[in-house]
Amino acid sequence: MSNLSTCFKAGLTIMLFAVFASCKNFEKVYQRNFDFPPADSTKFSKLDQSSGKLFDLLTGRTTGINFSNYINFKFFDDNNLYVNFYNGGGVAVMNINGDSLPDLYFTGNKVADEMYLNEGNMHFKNISSTSGILQQHKGWSTGVAVVDINNDGFDDIYVCRSRWKDSLSNFFYINNGDGTFSEKGKDYGIDCEDCYSMGAVFFDYDNDGDLDLYVKNHPSDYVERMRFNNLEKVEQSKNQSDKFYRNEGNGHFTDVSKAAGINNHGYGLAVCAADVNDDGWMDVYGCNDFAMYDYLYINNHDGTFTDHSGDWLSKSSMFSMGVDIADINNDAWQDIVTCDMRFDHSYMRRSFSLALRRNEFSNMVTSGYHHQYVKNTLHINNGNNTYSEIANLAGVDATDWSWGPMFCDYDNDGFKDLFIPNGYYRWLNVDERELYQAMRDATRRKDSVAYNKLYSLVSKKKLIVPDYIFKNNGDLTFSNQVENWGCNFPNITHGAVTVDLDLDGDMDMVTSVTEQTAIVYRNNQEKMDRNNYIRFTLQGTNNNVNAIGTKIYIYTKSGMQMNQHHVVRGYQSSSENVVHFGLAKDDSVNRVVVIWPDGKTQELKNLPVNQVMHLDYKNAIDQKIEIHPKYNPLFANHTEKLGVDYKHVENEYEDFKKELLLPHKMSRFGPGLAVADVNGDGLEDFFVSGAVRSPGELYFQTSNRTFVKAVKQPWVDDKTTEQLGVLFFDAEGDGDQDLYMATGGSEFSPDDPLLNDLLFTNDGKGNFTKTSGALPEMRVSGSCVVAGDYDEDGDLDLFVGGRIVPTKYPFPAKSTILRNDKGIFTDVTKQIAPQLDKGGLVCGALWTDYNSDNRLDLLVLGEWMPVTVYKNEGGNFKDVTREAGLADMTGWWNSIISGDFDRDGDLDYVAGNEGLNSRYYQPTKEQPIDLYSSDFDKNGTNDIVLSVYNYGKSYPVKTRMTMTEQIPMIGEKFKLYKSFALATTEEVFGKEALAQASHYTATSLVSSYIENMGDGTFQIRSLPIEAQFSCLYGMLSFDVNNDGNLDIVAHGNFFSPESESEKQDASIGLTLIGDGTGNFKPLKVQESGFFSNLDAKALAIIYLGKNEAPVLLGTNNNNKMFAYSFINNIQTKIALTEKDRYAEIYYKDGRKEKHENNIGSGYLSQSSKTVAFIPSLVEKVIVSDYLGQERTAFQGQAIASK
Repeated sequence: MSNLSTCFKAGLTIMLFAVFASCKNFEKVYQRNFDFPPADSTKFSKLDQSSGKLFDLLTGRTTGINFSNYINFKFFDDNNLYVNFYNGGGVAVMNINGDSLPDLYFTGNKVADEMYLNEGNMHFKNISSTSGILQQHKGWSTGVAVVDINNDGFDDIYVCRSRWKDSLSNFFYINNGDGTFSEKGKDYGIDCEDCYSMGAVFFDYDNDGDLDLYVKNHPSDYVERMRFNNLEKVEQSKNQSDKFYRNEGNGHFTDVSKAAGINNHGYGLAVCAADVNDDGWMDVYGCNDFAMYDYLYINNHDGTFTDHSGDWLSKSSMFSMGVDIADINNDAWQDIVTCDMRFDHSYMRRSFSLALRRNEFSNMVTSGYHHQYVKNTLHINNGNNTYSEIANLAGVDATDWSWGPMFCDYDNDGFKDLFIPNGYYRWLNVDERELYQAMRDATRRKDSVAYNKLYSLVSKKKLIVPDYIFKNNGDLTFSNQVENWGCNFPNITHGAVTVDLDLDGDMDMVTSVTEQTAIVYRNNQEKMDRNNYIRFTLQGTNNNVNAIGTKIYIYTKSGMQMNQHHVVRGYQSSSENVVHFGLAKDDSVNRVVVIWPDGKTQELKNLPVNQVMHLDYKNAIDQKIEIHPKYNPLFANHTEKLGVDYKHVENEYEDFKKELLLPHKMSRFGPGLAVADVNGDGLEDFFVSGAVRSPGELYFQTSNRTFVKAVKQPWVDDKTTEQLGVLFFDAEGDGDQDLYMATGGSEFSPDDPLLNDLLFTNDGKGNFTKTSGALPEMRVSGSCVVAGDYDEDGDLDLFVGGRIVPTKYPFPAKSTILRNDKGIFTDVTKQIAPQLDKGGLVCGALWTDYNSDNRLDLLVLGEWMPVTVYKNEGGNFKDVTREAGLADMTGWWNSIISGDFDRDGDLDYVAGNEGLNSRYYQPTKEQPIDLYSSDFDKNGTNDIVLSVYNYGKSYPVKTRMTMTEQIPMIGEKFKLYKSFALATTEEVFGKEALAQASHYTATSLVSSYIENMGDGTFQIRSLPIEAQFSCLYGMLSFDVNNDGNLDIVAHGNFFSPESESEKQDASIGLTLIGDGTGNFKPLKVQESGFFSNLDAKALAIIYLGKNEAPVLLGTNNNNKMFAYSFINNIQTKIALTEKDRYAEIYYKDGRKEKHENNIGSGYLSQSSKTVAFIPSLVEKVIVSDYLGQERTAFQGQAIASK
């Protein structure tokens, strides 16, 4: 963003409609200059009226709150120099006079702060002039925090200030108990002199019983901000940002910033404190604007903090402006939301932002600024010091120019909803960025003539839009309720608070609005389909009377909820001092657990609903109550114990230099993994494939059940190839396991000899020799390789997937069927499956008998493809995808496995897709993701156009800047970013040009369970939402919990997208427990013990010893592989031979399960050739070979001899 950093907020905004009315008078008619998309003013919520919806919007006319944060724009004011000039003010809820009614405080920028006394019935009285708060020369107020610092039962107010160097000291207004306040900031030692403060939060960081203070600041001048955008390292010894003050308990604070590890240089905007890792110590999240990443300061229990933003969070907002922390999915772990400036509408997004070029983004990451994106983030706490960022999946990633998010259960249904204030006083589109820089320069020179001329040229529009409010659907997704809940009114909102102003048991909101009077959102839930609630007030210790930091857990018949009491949330604001829970229709609270800040606990039972319950610390006892269940995990990480030390090292190759418009890198798909006993000792070994200049490696299993790297690694001679899919199988019929390597990658030309696959024959002792002449010439950039005896001649034939045609994406690659002719392989694709000659961008495949006719059929999937079904008709293959009911489900499929998940005797499938946590959201058949490929500008190069639907029309995904670099005619046709952003894909390229282009679609990105209906057709349904967190690659079907039903273990992420998209990184590994009917339940990582959060790829099962517990082996791109052991294995395994096609397990309850002997499955993976089962549940196991001959492998409690 360096070219935008000179503009007053990076120029990432648009005007939706301009308001030229007096903002203090809502009666005046708004004049709206609709830009795009047009807003329907008839749908705007009416002010000061009963809406019949969840909220009524009340102005000062009804409430008496006439505060307006009026900017009073003037020429040559320092608005053009002070970057936070238009960033608004905050709101605080407090109790001024000790009654039961919550009062309000507003901070003003160019206007005085104001204080309002709640008189009841939603009406307030302005008592600013008599309260003692400064009305003259008070400086530029920003954030506000409320605390009873002297523990006298009256709330005090800490006000942050910024902008002017002669009025920077923060104010600390001490409540005198008579409706007046005295300013005591310097007396307490927390006036933060010379700081540019934006927010503050009081909390007990050292658990000594009193409240300490964190102040969020920004550097002193504009030059320092520029250093961030140039990605220069700041001196760690020079703290020009946040301050941390320790409460000495004697009415004075000491600056311990550096000693506590708070030594930073971020352009701070917001701060929130909570115990994010639930260790009993408060942590801090700090939002930073511009290039400096956000801070996640974790409390070390010794008076210091460590920033774990880089290792606990996978990404953060680029321009992070507000934050809230709460448990949104009722799992007793607190989650984090931050707000940024991603616009919901494609036009707004593409016309008012410049994407970082890939080298700029890479420089940012390698310089230590982490992965930052212009978007809201929603970090789901995994309970193991990691988070999964799922804002895209949740539907809350794009809310325009957003400020202080607030979690609260607004409809009292038991799930915390999300309110996001929105808007900005000035706008700057990309087309005007140079004008604004020139205005800055003129201001510095005090050149009024130049300034006025420039000012006359720029737009005067503002971003005046409705705030966003989302209903929590209870399944990790949210739905926009702006219209349904009566919140559809345009304004410029910054600070906001949640508070029950009228004490009716539902949560109201108050917002600070720029140049309009503050708006009160009156909640009408008690008049509608009334849900129940319970609220708690707290009496803490003498030094923390409001018990900040207390955690409350409630248990009802619907489940558990938790809240931690912390009032500073969102942006520059401080919400009410009450803990609120919605209960839906639950009519009692069975149990309440209170964990006070010092760890003491309190427990209550059988509480009535619809009441305010007062909790007092004096009733606490010194007894620990466990909140999180103690699990016996199914897996244990034994990577080091087993000697699995392989690390994949990816070669650095910049795919986008040759194909700028690629959706992602095509050179980072490995590594693959294969398992077999290669040296004939009865113990299974494994091979993991490598990358260019870093070849794969073979590991032998030893007699002590560990692995050692083989001394001889003959494939090092082929280290210039990119190895992907690998497979052990008996190529020559001599009884040992040979090794096939599918080569691929995008580093090569389409006809490069290095794209020829490799075959290494085995001497039976694990010594391999590269063969020549056994394989046909196959210069294809491949992916997977799977084996099956499709022609039933007793040897294994191969399918090799073609992944890409290098430099010609998305041209379909050639996939190949290789018939095994006594160790010589013949390409028979054109004869028996000509459709595969241009079979697509194949990622995975499976030889399988889907229709139970004892012939191996072929399932193939990949990018822009359906799960394609090739039916074996006497040795020839017919595409029956449409007849099977799968043709319309095109996607970005990666992998596939089989299993009889519903135990009905036929094979079902699970297919891994892109997932729903990407910028592409949720395409459908009617509104798919479109990909067009053609030489649109006739310059001899293939151009790629990715197009997605937004508000009913399809637009190019890429920005004008990026597309013009590849297709110069776009820049010539669309001189302005605005005109390009307005144009649909058809308008950019023309209907005829698109009709002549190659066209591909993706109608679903959902990872899916594919149920075999037994008649040659399938029904698809989505896997649980946790399976949609990221793309799925490696997958296995196995009974992991010993209940006799097949489960799924999977993992996957992708860290190499193009620079305008986020890396897919939210998966931490997935364990889905099957119920035997095709339904699955995800396990928490603490339950499963399986954790895989890297750029995960292959996944395979290998057995230790000759009949011991299976182990999961997994690979990661450009990182170490891992090994997880099953902890409680009670299953028996039967080894299958390559001639065995499937096993049928007959259960004592009368059900039958079919297990297929897949030689290669999942993603670039090959597992142990075994069938496993629990003997006590099984009557018999019958194995059938390729000729249909059966043998009883197990009966009663005995395994038959081979």
